[in-house]
Amino acid sequence: MSLLATFSFASDDVSNYLLNGKNSLDKGDYESAISQLTTAYEKLPVLGDYALLWRARAYEDRGDMDRAIADLRTVKERFKDSPLIKNVRIKEIELAKKKNDRNLIKLLEGFVKDYPSELNMKYAYASLLKKNGETEKAKRIFKDIYVSVSPLSKSALHELSPSDITTEDLIKRGENLNKAWMFGEAEKCLREALKKESGEGLKTQILEKLAYSIFRQKRYREASELYKEVNNRYWRARSVFRAGDMETFESELQELINTGDKRVVSVLIAYGSKQRRDNNIERALEIFNNTLSKYPSEKEEILWAKGWTYYMWGDCKNASEIFSHLNQTYGGSKYMYWKNKCAEKTGGDALKASLHKKNIPHRDYYGFLSLLKNNSEAKELNERINARGALPSTRHVSRASERVDILIRLGLNNEAVSELTHLAKKNPDHDRLIYISSQLKNLGNYKMSVNLVTKVQYSEDIHDLFYPMAFQQEVEEASRRNGIDPLLIISVMREESRFDADARSIAGALGLMQLMPSTAHKFDKHVKIALKNASQLHDAKTNILIGSYYLKHLVKTFNSIPLAIAAYNAGEEAVREWLKKGSYTTVDEFIEDIPYDETRNYVKRVLTTYFEYMRASRDTDIYAAKKYIGNL
Repeated sequence: MSLLATFSFASDDVSNYLLNGKNSLDKGDYESAISQLTTAYEKLPVLGDYALLWRARAYEDRGDMDRAIADLRTVKERFKDSPLIKNVRIKEIELAKKKNDRNLIKLLEGFVKDYPSELNMKYAYASLLKKNGETEKAKRIFKDIYVSVSPLSKSALHELSPSDITTEDLIKRGENLNKAWMFGEAEKCLREALKKESGEGLKTQILEKLAYSIFRQKRYREASELYKEVNNRYWRARSVFRAGDMETFESELQELINTGDKRVVSVLIAYGSKQRRDNNIERALEIFNNTLSKYPSEKEEILWAKGWTYYMWGDCKNASEIFSHLNQTYGGSKYMYWKNKCAEKTGGDALKASLHKKNIPHRDYYGFLSLLKNNSEAKELNERINARGALPSTRHVSRASERVDILIRLGLNNEAVSELTHLAKKNPDHDRLIYISSQLKNLGNYKMSVNLVTKVQYSEDIHDLFYPMAFQQEVEEASRRNGIDPLLIISVMREESRFDADARSIAGALGLMQLMPSTAHKFDKHVKIALKNASQLHDAKTNILIGSYYLKHLVKTFNSIPLAIAAYNAGEEAVREWLKKGSYTTVDEFIEDIPYDETRNYVKRVLTTYFEYMRASRDTDIYAAKKYIGNL
């Protein structure tokens, strides 16, 4: 039986040998560390791999390389499933290098094979190969590092001569830079590839990737010309449409429809929707009908666009018929909600029961809107929440991992997170997954906790795992200072970054609330923070203070939470333009008609999350929240 499977309970006295040994190691008291860790290894076998790794470091620092290497080898032999194995092998390589061990190259080769993404070790392996005269093999590895997107790319390039870099290498690096959202660097690399490629063989491939990097830099006209050169009609149409060149778009419209590429449907729907917003209703319907005849497999999306056109035109009869058909064919609360709205507009009876649930429900966006539309239901829900109190925190009945529990008890939180991450990779069952998510939440790793728990079906007893009160101290401080609902702050944070302080978006937004550096610099002084560089936005307190101030500014500007959320994502001017053109009678119409798919879906997600946080809090007045949601 593996030692990792030995779940014998350890007393605090025994486990403290491990902690004291670690503390002695950190203080440089190697004799004490060796003594304490030796006892821990003997009396706490469930965490013997930690005791051995730390004892090996103590032996190393004392100069006893042989004993250090022996401990590392014992970990590899007796704890094969340990999350420490990679670190053990790295330490083994470091010691072999210090000893000038002839097995060093073999150790590096094996490590690189098992962990190909560990570029530091890959670079060390290539350097050793070059030193040993295996130049060609070293070059291949250096090139592999160069084409990747990493801090070592530049160092790897210095190990190569210009003649070593082929056009294919530059194309691959450009593609990787595009994937890493480093579009400016990708453009430079691909232009270099274009200069290097004298024939036509790789030119199309280069231009495709170059056009994409330019498109993502919002130089749409330039991108459209490159896509035209390579005859990519779908991306050509997207670029022309984004550039606002409707004359060119319309001249190429029939060719676009006839491509047979299903991806063009989204572009055609966007064009038809633009025609509808410009009050060219007949033209919009013509576009949708032509698209439907050419792409019947995409019927659901096209029919929705057609039904929405009728609805916004005021033709509730035709709109209702389409929404009914969509609901019967595909199901979903969206179609029922808008069918009910048609009934309300025409004086009919809306089928409210279809979206109404008597318990305190886990609703989707449309269920949330339906509740707010029903005053008596919203008040009744408030009463049930107040009677019930806040939803309880998740409880796990039994320990799923004694190793994790001991590490947490000792305050070795980083090690506990590593253990939980290791467990999460093993396809855990339902109970184990909830245990892992719960412990990660308690340790402050909200991103991984939420990402894991969303793999299981929602239930109220794990509500706090789906919707944790993450960074609560920072959020409550920002709420007090900026006068904004803390639940709105945390809802935006959850949907912006999944509580990842290191998050970076494709557009360059940073941190928990995904602030653009330019926006942060505009508002930082209002919260008495002097931003010196964008990297400060990865600090939780700084990001939340500035982000919540900006959010409050938007709520105050638009006097509406949904409009503020839309502006937070798409910008204030975009929202003003949509309101000016739309003539919306209710806020739900505005949300459904947001031209940007990303913003529309974002607003729905944030509002749904906001509701989920509200209904879990005893202090919430859902009925009062209608004031800031707007007329439905």
